[in-house]
Amino acid sequence: MKNKPKIYDYFDYRDFLKDYLTFEKSRKVSQRKFAEMVGVSAAYFTMILNRKRNLDPKHVEKLGDLMGLNISERSYLRNLIIICDSEDKDERSLAFKALSKFRSYRSENSADVVTHRFLDNWYYVAIRELSFLPEFVEDPIWIQERFLPKLKQREIERGLEFLKKHGLLADKTQEALDCSENIYKLSLGNFHREMLGMAADSIEKVKREERSILGFTKAMSKKNFTKASEILQKAVSELEKLEEAEVGSELYHFYLLGFPLTKKDKK
Repeated sequence: MKNKPKIYDYFDYRDFLKDYLTFEKSRKVSQRKFAEMVGVSAAYFTMILNRKRNLDPKHVEKLGDLMGLNISERSYLRNLIIICDSEDKDERSLAFKALSKFRSYRSENSADVVTHRFLDNWYYVAIRELSFLPEFVEDPIWIQERFLPKLKQREIERGLEFLKKHGLLADKTQEALDCSENIYKLSLGNFHREMLGMAADSIEKVKREERSILGFTKAMSKKNFTKASEILQKAVSELEKLEEAEVGSELYHFYLLGFPLTKKDKK
């Protein structure tokens, strides 16, 4: 690589580091030497690149000095590290919001920004699905009256504006939203947390005959869990095939869950 890579062209900081190392090698600087200059061992640096270890944000300043990054570029790199490595959802969300303020990021990664906003606001998804009903009225007050969870009129107005701007309102031809892996995981995680919270609220707020919450605990092998996952996926496919054109249809959200309650002892 003859030209020095630009941090703004990347969303995964590891990809940036790998390309930067290729650039350094063209200048006769080895990976071992570069790792030493950063302040970590060559073996540890290799594990970072291979996603087996995380880069400590404290090394950003040293990296910035070595790479000649300005204040803005260092901030960009720091937020990339948080998004890729942090296990704190709130910290990752804040980092993405900071990242999306960079004009270069918004222009190069517009799909990330759109998908994150779409999934990070559960009612954007709900309003879009509601728009497929025959009796749908593109009116914030009408939508507000239809929802069980309380929504502010301004929230609905922002949702409608966003959906129309990106061609998502009542458009079944719209292809699946594209997004990089880390942002999709972050956005979908936020969406599921919101929806699961409302599912829990429905136990108290919705009559039993108007909801369906089923669950049980069962011991099984990982092999049978794979089979169970296939059964759940088939159920989702069958639910998706159900067509409802009747006026007065309601909007439902379905969850089919399966997750471990135990872990094997580490030997």
